[in-house]
Amino acid sequence: MTTIRTLPPPEYTEDEKNALIDFVLAMRKTHVQGFFRDVKLPRSGTKTDLRERLRTALDEGSVTYEQATGFLDAHSPWGKQHVFLYTGPRGELKEWNDPDLLLPHLKNHRVGKYFNARLPLILPEKLTLSSIAHLDGKLRITAVQKREYQERAPEHDDAKKTKDGRPVKLKAYIDHVTRTLVTFEWDLPSNTAMLQVTQLHGDRIYEQVRKEFFGLVGDWIDIEKLFGLVDIRRVVNRLHELERSEHPEARSHGYQYSSPEGTRVGARSRSSRHSVIREAFVDDALEAIQKESVGHLGNFYWLPDAPPALDGNPLTDEVHVILVADKSRINFPTPNSEPVVRYVLHRVRAHS
Repeated sequence: MTTIRTLPPPEYTEDEKNALIDFVLAMRKTHVQGFFRDVKLPRSGTKTDLRERLRTALDEGSVTYEQATGFLDAHSPWGKQHVFLYTGPRGELKEWNDPDLLLPHLKNHRVGKYFNARLPLILPEKLTLSSIAHLDGKLRITAVQKREYQERAPEHDDAKKTKDGRPVKLKAYIDHVTRTLVTFEWDLPSNTAMLQVTQLHGDRIYEQVRKEFFGLVGDWIDIEKLFGLVDIRRVVNRLHELERSEHPEARSHGYQYSSPEGTRVGARSRSSRHSVIREAFVDDALEAIQKESVGHLGNFYWLPDAPPALDGNPLTDEVHVILVADKSRINFPTPNSEPVVRYVLHRVRAHS
């Protein structure tokens, strides 16, 4: 059985070490408890207790930074994220399917050391390759980057005066540091792929991150040229049709359509617990719009009891999914498990 090797880590700064603890403890409680169990640390106590316990274990070496980054890399791709779906390239894929042929190709481009290995990165200043894994029929390429942003904190605003009495208004901001994980996964048997980007601050950054990732790996896999981006605009239309039928797959919280001339028209339900499909005159208007337009945005809650049963619906709770259809981007604004994310993406692809 192929395993993933851990490469020698870079030298971490104190800021990186402190941030790593924050990132670990910010994961879902069940994941954090699982990590503490795996590294044989007590799981009881407050978050402050867990923080000090983990810090001490890292300082003493009973838990390694490689283990902590491995935990993040394993779970972050299934947390809050945005996803682009792709169709695979046409033609012969033997070089990509056969590890013995792929490795020389990677070595020729000086990235062979990452093959079935993982570089334990915390906060590299620029987007940096971390792993190229070829396991279970999937090629999975991962990169990591530090990102910073500021958030307004008006409660900390202040007002002062200059020496000559002129008023000065001080606006407060909180500095945030995040760890962005970008992963491209190519399912070789089905020749389909996806690009996952952990949630960022601001909705317009994802296409830029995608471009940066393509540039990072472009010398040895030209994703933009070889793969086709799946257009998900019709998925909004299809889910709308199903919601009006007896077998809805998702409950809508909002629809927005774009007409052939680019006019945007939409509707939003009164709360996330209520469907847009509730009032006859609104339903009729939306149906007329939907038939002549394509989806621009769809805000949905995937249903746990929805058909088709043949697809093995694994959902036990509703899953919030936002289809940023004009960008062919799928947003999971809340953390989920891997089976849940894969199932929803499978259904989106099926409707596209």
